[in-house]
Amino acid sequence: MKLKKWAVLACTAALAVSVLSGCGNSVSTKTETVSKSDHPVALTLDANITALHMTNIVPKLSGKLVSTPLAVGQEVKAGEVVVQVDSAPYQQSVNQAEAELVAASSASTPTYKTVTVPAASSGGGGGGDNSGHRAELKAWYNMGALSKVEYNQMMADSGSSSGSSQGETTQTVQVQEAPAVDHEKIAQLQQAVQAARDMMGNTTIYSPLDGRVTAVADNPSVAVAGNVLATIQQMSPLVATFAIPEMYIQALQDAKKDGSLQVSIIAASGETETGELTYLATEKDPSTGSYMAKVTFNNAKSLFVPGEFYHVRIATPKEVSQITVPKTAVRTKDSGDFVYIVNDSGLADARSVLTGDEEDGRVVILDGLDEGDIVVADPPDSLEIGMKVKS
Repeated sequence: MKLKKWAVLACTAALAVSVLSGCGNSVSTKTETVSKSDHPVALTLDANITALHMTNIVPKLSGKLVSTPLAVGQEVKAGEVVVQVDSAPYQQSVNQAEAELVAASSASTPTYKTVTVPAASSGGGGGGDNSGHRAELKAWYNMGALSKVEYNQMMADSGSSSGSSQGETTQTVQVQEAPAVDHEKIAQLQQAVQAARDMMGNTTIYSPLDGRVTAVADNPSVAVAGNVLATIQQMSPLVATFAIPEMYIQALQDAKKDGSLQVSIIAASGETETGELTYLATEKDPSTGSYMAKVTFNNAKSLFVPGEFYHVRIATPKEVSQITVPKTAVRTKDSGDFVYIVNDSGLADARSVLTGDEEDGRVVILDGLDEGDIVVADPPDSLEIGMKVKS
């Protein structure tokens, strides 16, 4: 039997309007005093299904899409191009940045000039002795005739200069001029080129996972930097999230440890997928008195859709002391399930209940009744709130 969502006071409030109409009347019917008995745990609970993995497609730049816009329900594969923004304006930025870098680099290309300097003198015995030549270079440098770069270059080459004919006192060499390089500007332009190329790369977006498009922007044909263009959710595995009443927590924890816990997720068609209890809260929600639980399962048959509600069946042979009432005692209105009880004055009243599974004509009451309450076992159609109940 399905577990029904309920509002504790809503049903009672809806039924209370008939109190006065029942005053002064009486009805004879069968009643039962509520007690607890041990039963195996078997719960069918409402669960919200979500994807284990999902991603938002968020463009880093703005522009018109040249690819087909994503659509809800579309299946995508990991690594597939899902968004292609018009790259023309970003390609222009790359071209401009590269051109500026080339221009700045060309301006700093080294140039050479021809300089006439004293030739190396020839020593006795035909051996080359450049000591005098080096002294002359130093003198020229000290007089300002040579720059530091020229001096260092010619001192390095003084031993390997081409031979001079007898009597020559000078030689001609080519010296590299130091270019006026703006290193800071070059570095900035290199960074600008890289930034433009990175931005160009952002015009193409790939799906990081296999999945289904579950949401798209109002205008999926235009990318807006920083805004979600689409949401892709993985279709398997999925996660079912639901609440478990406190009385069952210990039994379920024990069953999970010894492997006796059975979990399945039920599709609208009645088909099921086996799941695993992967999370069970250690503290209860003070507003509901229940514990949050999560079941992870494979959606192998594609029976389930993230964002929808389905039923989770969780069971174990371990027994828990539970309240049960005859199936005939449970009534249902728009606000949920309720039972008629007999109050201390012997009058009929209504009590909202949270129902569990049914077995052998009796329904498990998960919440709403306490031991000692008197329940009308099979209320007649004539029974109204406020009537005197005779059993």
